[in-house]
Amino acid sequence: MNYRTLILTTILLFAGCQPRDTDACHRGIYHWKTTYNPSEWEKRWMKEHRVGKLYVKLFEVDAGNKHGHDAWRMVPVATTRFQQPLPKEMEVVPVVYITVDAIRALKNGEYMEWTTKERYAELLVKRIKEMMAEHYEGRVREVQLDCDWTAQTEETYFDLVRSIKTMLHNDSITLSGTLRLHQLRQVEERTGYSDTIPFDRSLLMCYNTGNLHDPRTENSILDYDCAKPYLKQYQSSTLPRTDVAYPVYGWGVEFDRTGQFDRLITSDKMPHHSTETIRIEWGDMREIRRTQQALPTLDSLHTTILYHLDSLNLSHYSHEDIEAIYSR
Repeated sequence: MNYRTLILTTILLFAGCQPRDTDACHRGIYHWKTTYNPSEWEKRWMKEHRVGKLYVKLFEVDAGNKHGHDAWRMVPVATTRFQQPLPKEMEVVPVVYITVDAIRALKNGEYMEWTTKERYAELLVKRIKEMMAEHYEGRVREVQLDCDWTAQTEETYFDLVRSIKTMLHNDSITLSGTLRLHQLRQVEERTGYSDTIPFDRSLLMCYNTGNLHDPRTENSILDYDCAKPYLKQYQSSTLPRTDVAYPVYGWGVEFDRTGQFDRLITSDKMPHHSTETIRIEWGDMREIRRTQQALPTLDSLHTTILYHLDSLNLSHYSHEDIEAIYSR
């Protein structure tokens, strides 16, 4: 084999391990920091686990202030700053988080006259496209919306979603949306998913299942016993094609001396063990595996997504732990 042939063969073998690999295309991870600047460790981690899809939060949408020209209109906040370009060898899915306050403002008409649902959908899609064009050389195939909508805001939010989806479909872009476990029951109890959920794909969030503020809670990140009733509900549903996200992060939950919630402590500042006033929580592998086993068989095209890309959190899990989650 001559030198040129060897080089070509190496390139082709390497290309075969890229996101176009069937397995890699169904392995995803969130980037949820306000600065995009992954470390070399984090980049190696994604390659080692053949992660093919990177879900990057671009910005959040919130309600404006109550005074002046911007009175209660929906405005972008917490925009991610890019210190590195997005990886062109991966499929990147832009994500936008919309607060419930923003949806309430839209519902109650407390927004500027020009900010109708259709007009705001147009502005939101435009901002996504502009940011991705600036920071990503690949083709955007999917956009994801995240919102902790309630029974009171569901109709308004879904109307906005339908407008966004129509605009994205004009560019052959799929729209996915997050679905929390409590939302799963909420929709099922009233109508049934097939007529209600307006997304092309749903993302079932299997974390933040417990009561964070209750000192009696053992693990608010993921407790299978808390999730189990909702998972039973899910098994009888007819959701659009469903992806699933699992927690690979930890934090400390601090309470004052009276047992009242005080604050969250990030993983880089929390103690190694729980104390009298601090509860240490992680996405526990046993709870993750029990949750995975309780889910019905998902279609072969579903994506398993981990939350989120952070070396301090990810280093808490072994290579075998991560592979076990992705191999579901």
